[in-house]
Amino acid sequence: MNPQQPTRSRLVAILAVFLGTLVASGSADAAAEMARVEELRCEYCTAPVGIDAVSPRLSWLTRTDQRGWRQTAYQILVASSEENLERDLGDLWDSDRTASDQSIHVAYQGLPLKSSTRYWWKVRVWDQDGQPNAWSKPSVWTMGLLKPEDWKGKWIGTPPVTAENALTVAKAWNASPTIQFRQDFHMGEEPTSATITVNSPAYFELYVNGKKIGRDVLSPAVSKLDKQTFSITYDVREYLVAGDNCVGLWLGAGWADSIIVRAQLDVIVDGEPFAIGSDTSWKTRTSGRYKIGQWKWGDFGGELVDARQVAPDWCRAGLDTSAWTSAVAATNVLLGPARNQLCPPNRIGDEIPAVSVTSIGAGLYEIDFGKALTGWFRMKMPTLQSGTTVTMTFADTKSDSQKKKLSKIGDNGWYQHFNQISKFVSAGGEGEVFENKFNFAAFRYVIVEGLSSLPAKRSVKAMLVDSDLEHTASFECSKDLFNRIHEVNKWTQQCLNLGGYYVDCPHRERMGYGDGQVATEGFMTNFRADRFYRKWLTDWRLLQKPDGGLPNSAPFGKGGGGPGWGGLLSAIAWRHFLYYGDKSVLEENYDAIRRYVEHLETISQSNGDILTGKTGKFSFIGDWVAPRRGMDTNNAPSHEARELFNNCYRIQQIELLIQMARVLEKTDDVNDYNNRVSEIRSKVHKAFYDVEKQQYVLDGQAYYVMPLMTGVTPDATRPLLLKKLEENILLKNTGHLDTGMLGTYFMMEYLRDIGRSDLVFTMFNQTTYPGWGYMLQQDATTLWEQWNGYWSQVHSCFTSPDNWLYQGVAGIQADASAPGFKNAIIKPDIVGDVTWVRSHYDSNYGRFVSNWQLEGDRLKMHVTVPANATATVYVPAGGMNDVSESGRPLDQTPGVEFLRIEDGKVVLRVVAGVYSFEAQKSSK
Repeated sequence: MNPQQPTRSRLVAILAVFLGTLVASGSADAAAEMARVEELRCEYCTAPVGIDAVSPRLSWLTRTDQRGWRQTAYQILVASSEENLERDLGDLWDSDRTASDQSIHVAYQGLPLKSSTRYWWKVRVWDQDGQPNAWSKPSVWTMGLLKPEDWKGKWIGTPPVTAENALTVAKAWNASPTIQFRQDFHMGEEPTSATITVNSPAYFELYVNGKKIGRDVLSPAVSKLDKQTFSITYDVREYLVAGDNCVGLWLGAGWADSIIVRAQLDVIVDGEPFAIGSDTSWKTRTSGRYKIGQWKWGDFGGELVDARQVAPDWCRAGLDTSAWTSAVAATNVLLGPARNQLCPPNRIGDEIPAVSVTSIGAGLYEIDFGKALTGWFRMKMPTLQSGTTVTMTFADTKSDSQKKKLSKIGDNGWYQHFNQISKFVSAGGEGEVFENKFNFAAFRYVIVEGLSSLPAKRSVKAMLVDSDLEHTASFECSKDLFNRIHEVNKWTQQCLNLGGYYVDCPHRERMGYGDGQVATEGFMTNFRADRFYRKWLTDWRLLQKPDGGLPNSAPFGKGGGGPGWGGLLSAIAWRHFLYYGDKSVLEENYDAIRRYVEHLETISQSNGDILTGKTGKFSFIGDWVAPRRGMDTNNAPSHEARELFNNCYRIQQIELLIQMARVLEKTDDVNDYNNRVSEIRSKVHKAFYDVEKQQYVLDGQAYYVMPLMTGVTPDATRPLLLKKLEENILLKNTGHLDTGMLGTYFMMEYLRDIGRSDLVFTMFNQTTYPGWGYMLQQDATTLWEQWNGYWSQVHSCFTSPDNWLYQGVAGIQADASAPGFKNAIIKPDIVGDVTWVRSHYDSNYGRFVSNWQLEGDRLKMHVTVPANATATVYVPAGGMNDVSESGRPLDQTPGVEFLRIEDGKVVLRVVAGVYSFEAQKSSK
């Protein structure tokens, strides 16, 4: 036999190797095909229009069921045309294959970008085996106007109102008119590209050929107008036609002192660009809609619609405008610089039908929507005689008996309405409708006057108005009370986020107080709030004083507060970094935060190194509106108690600054502030600790938690203080909290952090005063300003419960060592009589799932980690051998690494994938 001739067995072996290679190659290809690059974003947005970042950051995520999938490289193409991108030609930027696992905030590094120009891009990635994925589907972004000289539109306004009927209405109702502007133009062909950019301090709506453009309402976002204004860019190509066209703007003053605007249409027709800017050739008229109310604390009023003056076709091309007047040039425009609006716009969200319509006497009718909300009201009117006036009063609560802050309306009802009143004057036609446009209200009830009969329920509806935020999470558990707390908390958050800032109470003050920091973790879990918070942080930073001090609210800078209110800047900047991994947010805000810390230190050093403040009721607030210490009492905490609280908060500010300095590699600051905070702790302890009473200032939960949390309490004293805190919760307060706005937030965070979620559970599980359960027992549909329901029924003070429900009960936590959920911590607290939880969070990398179920002493945990991310999972169990995954021992499970045993939990590191853990629950 020829020794070189292969035997049958050798042939079989060779064939097997060959086929095996094919199968392996095919498996790799299949795995690569399974992984899909999706959700391309530019500056946090999907296909944004109006970007002013000259080097926009690009992000994407990968979806796959493959366990352990991770990105090892990427390639980005950015092209000037869709055709170039289809040919894989990145004529503006081709990153080539870049070795990196980064898939968020990748900065564009191509050729310079131009104003009002669209760019196409796509990305592909390589996996852990060096296999490339297919290219993503293409995405686009469109630049806004980048430089002041790019503006062709001029500032225009309206001449003094001269129409007799408009003057009569304005004088009769103390109302200022809303204004309509229009410009007609002709195009020989349909455009291949068309954008309109609008910049105004006033609320506006954009119309093209009679159609409203965009889903946004109450635009632009709110700002301190002498510090900055916002422009918004709209893609209007599909609304323009060959022939006659009309662009219209409808404006209502809102927060602005006057109605002025500039706008610019940038068009490409047959390859040729041209622009149409606002100028004095534009026509203008009063619209028949008016703003009523003072737009100040306690009187933000409403709207008046005079249907006799309304022109439904006011923006139709070819309309006879001979009766209109010419716009005038706006002079002495004292506004801050314009930038394209970063935060999401307001939009109409949920629509809510009426649950009842009843007569309350004296010709009045009450419409009850069953839940409080912030937004708009729509009512189809019955046929009325011309000139008939219908008055609508909006209230957030009512009572059968007189209570402070409530007004009597009707025969037997007392309502809290804060002068939220709108009016409609009929033209005598059929099908007339009142609907808000340039104002909003916070309400559950609408009291209608001026109708001759009960309105039908189907003729009215309420509409939530909130920021256009993506919903990114869910929470559900075996306890109905906790589910209801979550639902009401999330709904309240939705009622408070319009305008690009977290509103304290949307009817009485409409400020953006430091209260907003207490909701942050839960809010960032419930919603994709990266752009929302980045805008609000800018509002705070722009208002910083020369001495480093920060106001108590932003964007307006008004209202009372204390050190904890200005501290919102560092509180949210740090949490933004944790949740979204955007280091630039720390870079933007670090200096302002450091200056605020130094401001507090300067005050402290002039008072024996103890932070103090004015004794006025609203100037040096500590733990605001704790039970039995609210605005309806004369029992506010003593100045000494507020000093203790604020000095601990001062330390917490320095601790946050140190963490930011570490991230930004500011080594000298880390060392200097570490030394500083060590000195402060001992001084604060000495100043406020009563050795005989073994407590700080008073026996209250916040006054145990704050010194413990910030390291003020010496190590030897900590066990005693922890025991007294527990006794205060369980014995003195019979399982209830006794904390106010900031104290509640910090107590929940601290107890969870030290492994005492059992105490948090006890406080959450109460349905008697005070607590969230008590609010629900009293028929609250949004969270109150105070635990006893005094004053605002829609308020930001106690919108913090989702922080614990997500981080504690579900256990989904950010990891400071791998921010942006590059690594998540999954650490559920199995407490009380909760027997199961289902929860998820959609991060920048994809969906994390944390589900668990307790069956006797057996615990099942279902965990999902998205591609290109990892998680540190805490499984309550006595040891590694007590835990299995999908029926396998941990040491035989791919993608699972045992780390340690910690406080009765097996700690594991897991790669991307879906896991089913089962464990014998630890008794600890």
